[in-house]
Amino acid sequence: MSPDFFVYGDVLEKAIKCRAKKALKSKKRCVTSIIFSFLSAATGIFAVRFVLFNFSRQYALAAGVALSGVYFIIKSCTNYRMQVQMILLLTNSEKPDIRVAEYLKNILLILCLSALKIIEFVAFEAIPVGIVAALFFSIKRSALSAAFCLTALGGAAITAAFGLIFFVFSVQKYTEAPFILAAYPALSVADCIKLSVRKGEKKAADLLRFKLGFLPWILACIAIFPLLYVVPYYKQSLTCWFKQES
Repeated sequence: MSPDFFVYGDVLEKAIKCRAKKALKSKKRCVTSIIFSFLSAATGIFAVRFVLFNFSRQYALAAGVALSGVYFIIKSCTNYRMQVQMILLLTNSEKPDIRVAEYLKNILLILCLSALKIIEFVAFEAIPVGIVAALFFSIKRSALSAAFCLTALGGAAITAAFGLIFFVFSVQKYTEAPFILAAYPALSVADCIKLSVRKGEKKAADLLRFKLGFLPWILACIAIFPLLYVVPYYKQSLTCWFKQES
């Protein structure tokens, strides 16, 4: 691969990020969604802690599950509205007109994507590591040498590392599905996932490289307040990236 390829990639990524910054500066509507999402997350955390410390275990578990479900619905709807707004920011369109059916379809999409990611995590990470771990403990019970056991443990670590790498690359193909649904709400959930997979399998490495460019920004979110800028900037940049690729 020639050096020109990486130079072109860097220039393109800078142009996309610049476009995202200009879009965010043009209108501030999406910041409202970020603040609402942030406050709902904080409220959910404090509510769960209050329930856990003030009710019995039986009621605390039920309340925690209920609150988690409510937070998941609020977060899914907020993220969908934010994604629609960010697409409209690129076209200078007006306030989005989102129907309840679109919110419900997005919730179903998020559930399907979560299930697919869990399946891939089990296939790439949990099953191989579980097999190696079972072999390691069976070898340990057989009273073999420490060197042999360490070799088996090293094999488990290598298997886990490669499994994690495969998993991270693999799930990139699902990233564009919420963008596709927000841009084309008439499509079904299955069609959004199929289109995302078809396009994402070719661009998984490029997309992961683009996301890693935001790692310093994401680390800055440990201080909490940078979330109000980093989250819209990151999501708007991804929106510009998908718009560029479409």
